[in-house]
Amino acid sequence: MYHNVVCRVYMSGRPARPDPDERKDRILHTRIPESLEDAIKVKAQRLRIPVSNLVRNVLEQTFQLVEDVVGDGLEIAHVARRGAERVREAATRPVAAGIYGWQELILDRDERCRDCGRELDRGEKSYRGVTDRPGTPVFLCGGCVPKSPRG
Repeated sequence: MYHNVVCRVYMSGRPARPDPDERKDRILHTRIPESLEDAIKVKAQRLRIPVSNLVRNVLEQTFQLVEDVVGDGLEIAHVARRGAERVREAATRPVAAGIYGWQELILDRDERCRDCGRELDRGEKSYRGVTDRPGTPVFLCGGCVPKSPRG
């Protein structure tokens, strides 16, 4: 024999939070192994509560726990995604971290300022990042080059 099972659902698709004052007039039947039935009855006796209350509390707390875990998992994924984006940006950025100085020079070819993207024309004064690492040279215009703290 089949029984109708009623489950309220909000528009979000999540089960409604049970109202402690709500009348419990729905019955849910399920088949379980005898060993599980015995374990539930023993636990209910130890807690001195009816089996139905124990089962209801376990179900409610399990749904809340799953909802919390999913929410925390989404937050962890969001934080990890942001961290991965920062790492990706740092990895694709020109050799800025290895630059230990800026050499003023007059360009003999056209270049582009790394920071502001302004076109640097041949014959124009610019600055090249000095580094001991191999890689593409980095050029800055006079407005973007870091100023010395000594003035």
